[in-house]
Amino acid sequence: MPFTNKLFGGVVQSSRLALDARMERQGLIQSNIANLETPGYVSQDFSFAAVMKSAMLKTGNLARTDEQHIGLDPVTLSESMEFSRDRRPVDLDEEMQKLSENQLMFQVTTKILGNKFDGLKMAIDEGGK
Repeated sequence: MPFTNKLFGGVVQSSRLALDARMERQGLIQSNIANLETPGYVSQDFSFAAVMKSAMLKTGNLARTDEQHIGLDPVTLSESMEFSRDRRPVDLDEEMQKLSENQLMFQVTTKILGNKFDGLKMAIDEGGK
């Protein structure tokens, strides 16, 4: 277990997973918006909660049949398995709302993570006095 996980009780690892998932979702939403007028294109999305649950429980790992095979990251695997089952055209208003929400949650996660490291920095600075 990395030192930061011991120090922060897993907050750093779970924040990393959340930021990775948020970044992937951002790309999907941007792709939806970019393909707004593409004939036959359907909106794509995945459940952030399902991805995080799978990543945290590490249920997204594939069995490797050869040690030279590349293992899939749980976030990558989960996103491919958890796509929305809705097959409907892109709704710009809905995509913009999802984009804003995703950006806000990304910022909140980075703020929480930053506060953890600020607390550590303060403890180090104060301890040296």
